[in-house]
Amino acid sequence: MDGECQLHKDTKKKFNLGQVDFINCLPVNFPIENGDVQIDAEIIRGVPAELNKLILNNEIDIAPVSSVTYLENKGKLVSVGDLCIASNGPADSVLLFSKYPLDELSSANILLSSASATSNKLVQIIFREFLKIDAKFESSSLNISDFSARLLIGDHALLEFSKKPKDTFIYDLGSLWKKYTGLPMVFGMWVVRKELEKVISTLDIISTLQSALEAGLNLRLNEVINKAQSKILLSKEFYESYFRHLTYKFDENCKKGLELFEKYSKTLELITLR
Repeated sequence: MDGECQLHKDTKKKFNLGQVDFINCLPVNFPIENGDVQIDAEIIRGVPAELNKLILNNEIDIAPVSSVTYLENKGKLVSVGDLCIASNGPADSVLLFSKYPLDELSSANILLSSASATSNKLVQIIFREFLKIDAKFESSSLNISDFSARLLIGDHALLEFSKKPKDTFIYDLGSLWKKYTGLPMVFGMWVVRKELEKVISTLDIISTLQSALEAGLNLRLNEVINKAQSKILLSKEFYESYFRHLTYKFDENCKKGLELFEKYSKTLELITLR
């Protein structure tokens, strides 16, 4: 509690900035790591599910979190900088790997991602609302072979895709969402803890994140792609397409997409408002 009070009073104290340690966040992360922009914050890295927990436990102050976490905690979290992770079509790293075509997955067991919050809800919306397929979704298993399909996100999805798995049907959830709604799918967004909103607004952290993104998608894009290839070896052309498919600007279309996702999530009782 003492540290939290000091954070309110002393704007010179370093903030804790969460970073998603996935390739899709490299356009923001790389320019910071490379020193192209200077940010006065302690960096804490993790997958989305980890950062979700940390910010809700007041252990980090600003972070990209899963859209579901934001929607369930609007009283605690405030979106900042119009920054998000979304796709207006293919997401390329939110993938369902299946032994069978979609229309043969009725009553099938589907393994959800341990790294995700939003995508786990999204796949259920797609199956129940759009495809009208009654599948069974499970969050953990000791034996992957028990499942007809499994959801992977981020680098986990890219790594599996890079292996070119045989006899596997691969479905992009971003493409499926776009097909049935005509809107972008917002997977995550940058937020700040609500009690720090006014303090953050007096500092340059958000503008620095925006500057990092601008550099990562333009001046440093080739280096971002090289960094991505050093993590998971896919072609330069793939990564050029990958970063074009992603959108990081939380614009009006993204807001509409998020609102529709929230509506479906509430209808299917997939989110719990706090």
